[in-house]
Amino acid sequence: MSMPTAPEVRPLPPPIAVKGHLRRARLAQAAWEQTAVRARVEVIRRLRHLIAAQAEVLVATIGDRYGRTPADTLAMEVIPLADACRFLERQAARLLRPRRLGRRGRPLWLAGAEAEIRHEPLGVVLILAPGNYPLFLPGVQLLQALVAGNAALLKPAPGCTAPLAALSELLTDAGLPAELVQLLDENVASGGSRFAKLGLNPG
Repeated sequence: MSMPTAPEVRPLPPPIAVKGHLRRARLAQAAWEQTAVRARVEVIRRLRHLIAAQAEVLVATIGDRYGRTPADTLAMEVIPLADACRFLERQAARLLRPRRLGRRGRPLWLAGAEAEIRHEPLGVVLILAPGNYPLFLPGVQLLQALVAGNAALLKPAPGCTAPLAALSELLTDAGLPAELVQLLDENVASGGSRFAKLGLNPG
């Protein structure tokens, strides 16, 4: 059986458009952070099913990088990404819920105070994808950022736009607002100082 061909990657905007991507992501994130965690997780659940259904297509977007066979890519990139989805389905609500701090170890003058830890979204995060695992590693970071209520700017490694474009499309099909994930030009001159000026911390 022949492998499916990778989907055509549409030309991306030039580096000057990064500010536009950031603006659109911020607008989308303002609404997304108000979305209940269970609704965010539901998007991830639907994504997992889409990853399973489109596994061969995802494999084809990566090709034979580093001499890997399709079976290697399936085992090293696609299946672990689906497993990361399942982890978030099971654990995200528990990890993100507010946690009340106990009184043990507090100084006496704080004995009557109440304290709790809340996990608030950062806003827009920047993900710089590596070339050795161009789908799995940035994909896991992206899913975690989204479930936590963030938007993301996603910069592929050179030559690695196709798998992240495919993942972004699957997320949209799963119900994620399209503007939440902004795919940057893989060739953008992405020095840390460029993104620092935009108020982003590479992750």
